[in-house]
Amino acid sequence: MNDKFSWKRFGLFVRAELSGECRSLLLKLGGFVVFCIVMYMLWNVKVIFGGGQVGYNGGLSYVTSRFFVLVGMGFIVYFNLSGSFKRYFSKGRASAALMLPAARSEKFLYALLLNLVAIPLVLIALALLNDVMWAGLLGFDNICRALSSFFARVHTPAEEMLISAWSVTANFVSTFSGMAFFFLGAVVFRRYHFLLTVLASFILSIPSFVYVQYTAMTDPVVMRDFILWLGSDTGVGTIMACGVFFTFLWIFVAWRRFSTLQITR
Repeated sequence: MNDKFSWKRFGLFVRAELSGECRSLLLKLGGFVVFCIVMYMLWNVKVIFGGGQVGYNGGLSYVTSRFFVLVGMGFIVYFNLSGSFKRYFSKGRASAALMLPAARSEKFLYALLLNLVAIPLVLIALALLNDVMWAGLLGFDNICRALSSFFARVHTPAEEMLISAWSVTANFVSTFSGMAFFFLGAVVFRRYHFLLTVLASFILSIPSFVYVQYTAMTDPVVMRDFILWLGSDTGVGTIMACGVFFTFLWIFVAWRRFSTLQITR
């Protein structure tokens, strides 16, 4: 099929795909909801059965529940991203997937929006709703109220830098860049997408890790200045610029790879 993009055909393709994957997506999202509920129940079991108080000194902390939900959500997001193009490498499904009446650019955009944008946002919304529900049941401040209280307090310069819009944006962009890298791994590797992408990210990070450790041991002054620079407006801006650059680079390379993908026989 001609790869000329058509919004009308893209809309029809999205509707057909979501209709076919509806049950699978609902099962996955339902599983995440159950996971969130179980985490809050396990770490607050004494409070639920009236044997303790909410907080660190009675029962177990709801903060721990949030931590495990965050870790689980991160794993699900990255694992799902690494399988964005799994069916195009399946011997039984590759031919049918590539022969669907849609341009490759439309199939790529669908995978991009679904796995890199929609699913992470839905998981965040479900996690927030779960936290609000348990906050109402157990009597602690939900995460939104807790963050509002934190922002309203008097902060040290380090805390102010941490929660500044500039710094938060840089962290968001860096995280999104990492997600885009796993999206790239989904189309670069034909098998073991998640494991190989984790291995690739580890290998690529080795030079930076070695340089930082070597500098810290041989020249602590330079290392201190580097850490201070990272916390400055220039350093945060550089991190954000690099994050934007690598995000677009990973997505572009993923598209180039997908556009030339051949059927696995």
